[in-house]
Amino acid sequence: MDLVELLQLTEHKLLEFTGRAVDPIQHVVAPYRICPLGAHIDHQGGPVLGRTINAHSVLAFSGTDRPVMTLASGNYPGSATISLKDPGAVSHDRWDRYARGAVYALARNHQLTRGLVGFVQGTLPGGGLSSSASVGLAYIVALAAVNDLSLGLPERVELDRQLENDYLGLQNGVLDQTTILYGRAACMLSINTRQRSVTVVEDPPAASAFSFVVFYSGFSRELTSTAFNQRVDECRQAASRLARLAGLGDKQQLADIPDSAWRDHGHRLPDPHRQRAQHFFSEVARVERGREAWRDGDMQQFGRLMNESCASSIESYESGSEEIIGLQNIISKTRGVLGSRFSGGGYGGCVLALVEIEAVARVQDEVRELYLSAFPEARDNFESFVAQSEGGLQLI
Repeated sequence: MDLVELLQLTEHKLLEFTGRAVDPIQHVVAPYRICPLGAHIDHQGGPVLGRTINAHSVLAFSGTDRPVMTLASGNYPGSATISLKDPGAVSHDRWDRYARGAVYALARNHQLTRGLVGFVQGTLPGGGLSSSASVGLAYIVALAAVNDLSLGLPERVELDRQLENDYLGLQNGVLDQTTILYGRAACMLSINTRQRSVTVVEDPPAASAFSFVVFYSGFSRELTSTAFNQRVDECRQAASRLARLAGLGDKQQLADIPDSAWRDHGHRLPDPHRQRAQHFFSEVARVERGREAWRDGDMQQFGRLMNESCASSIESYESGSEEIIGLQNIISKTRGVLGSRFSGGGYGGCVLALVEIEAVARVQDEVRELYLSAFPEARDNFESFVAQSEGGLQLI
């Protein structure tokens, strides 16, 4: 379903949900994102490369005079009614938790008097393409719009961070929301997550001969129910130990540790702290080399770095599941694929591949056949698509 069809569907479903005409109807179009390099390091202040793509959360909504948000979803059953005065405690088995988190974050920082009625639809929830940040931002922007709040991009980033870190308890960084908000078509974003700054790297001419292809394993995941937060804690402990060994005082992020301290003292860390730090410092170097390779149009080098990133995610960061590692192994051995790695936390969801453009259809067919032979239980949900570059979040 393309974006025009998604806009039409959500508007139709909103009218169907309310049972009456509502006016005016607005839309938030919040794209998903890919991160070709920069795995598992944004929560440590590491640099990342991000790119918005042609998959979305779309929220059709209309403001009301009641301090309540009433929602329905095209991806999940049931409806939700959320008070702007008290969004309630987080419940990770409810699809409306991101809407509740949006109320939580906005109400901490602004006065909310007007609610909304809305219908939301996502392309691929839970796939590791940051659908969570996408839909969270959609709710934040819609609530701000009906309450006449003017939010700059940095504040939107921070509000979504509060939604995910403080309300949901997911200790991720700002890669996802920054990419979604600052995204530009035909560009790679180089994001300094420590300083929260963004540099736009335009696609080189050589990029036109290649496509990013997303392969969905058929298995979704909720990061709060995985080892995600445990890995973040292990990284923080690694930073604290390295800081003490190097006489740097109290440090909580690996980005606060100079490379020299890692080289001099890293061998003294016990596992798993040494492994997590190994991944961080090697991934930072890959992002820096990858940014230059993309700028120079060296797609072969960029693909190799993606492969190295995924290998480090598996071996040093110890993320992955049987299905997602199996999918990665199949994709990485398929002719025409320059490089591939997990998309998102790596406990399910998608694998992202950089593919020669004339080989895309063949690669998709071969990967599908081999993967479903190994994991036939994924047959009903497995899919793949070309991730075309798009701009960032829009309020229409």
